[in-house]
Amino acid sequence: MFTNGQDTAGDYLNHYTMPSYNMIKYEREMGNGITNPLLMKTTDGYYVVKVIGNEHGSKILINEMVCFKLAKLFDIPIPDASLIRIDSDTLSLNPDLQKLGVEPGLHFGSKLVSRGQTSIQAPLLNLVKNKEDIPSIILFDQIIYNNDRVMNPGNLIIDIKEKKLLAIDHSHTFKLGALWNEIEFKKIHEEDLCLVRDFHGLNYKLLLKYVNGYNPFNKILQKIQQISQEDIKSCFDQIPIEWELKKCEMDALNHFIWYRIENINRFLDLLKEQCHDWKGGDYFEF
Repeated sequence: MFTNGQDTAGDYLNHYTMPSYNMIKYEREMGNGITNPLLMKTTDGYYVVKVIGNEHGSKILINEMVCFKLAKLFDIPIPDASLIRIDSDTLSLNPDLQKLGVEPGLHFGSKLVSRGQTSIQAPLLNLVKNKEDIPSIILFDQIIYNNDRVMNPGNLIIDIKEKKLLAIDHSHTFKLGALWNEIEFKKIHEEDLCLVRDFHGLNYKLLLKYVNGYNPFNKILQKIQQISQEDIKSCFDQIPIEWELKKCEMDALNHFIWYRIENINRFLDLLKEQCHDWKGGDYFEF
């Protein structure tokens, strides 16, 4: 569900309004990822859900929601997401959820990719239809400081049916995952801007061959040229009160994201040094 946000140039970006659905049935633990996502049947089908009460705290849900909405602004391929409601009555009928420490309220759900492959291999990657999105995913990772996607085999998924590469799992973004706060962001701002660590690691060494030719980042840069601070603020809309995001923390994360967008040309300089098949182009005045 989208609403329009207008920037100063009169262009429009999509602001995504997340729907909410009720859990009908708890299926199982997914068994992958340190945040222990849970598979649930909802009134909108099956979702992979990260819950309030997880051992890492509510910031992983905040990270997921903010990154999902940013991905929508930048047209990054990503599974649909919704808020999943589990009320007290439903929870009382699910002792397994109680043992996992799940609390009643709204949780973050990512639509299950029913035929999805998370172990990305070169032959399968070569078959996807949206290879032009790969440079966008890489630049997006620099904006959200996502060290996790470089090496983690569970941070990308190929929809076998649609032959499409999708970005998933944004719980451990903003360099520090669930541990960010105002003070830590100030420390990061004092550091020199850099690319995500282990840049040529497991996943990226497969992705980087698709950063080639002239203007490979053009698709996402067209979106970035339209972005406004109000667009970034919209990514914090709908964060449930039970996730306990303080205003000072919201402002700090908002500033963190905007600072990295303002310095997009610096990231392009750094990427140019590492992407040897990129022939040129893709610079603009922000």
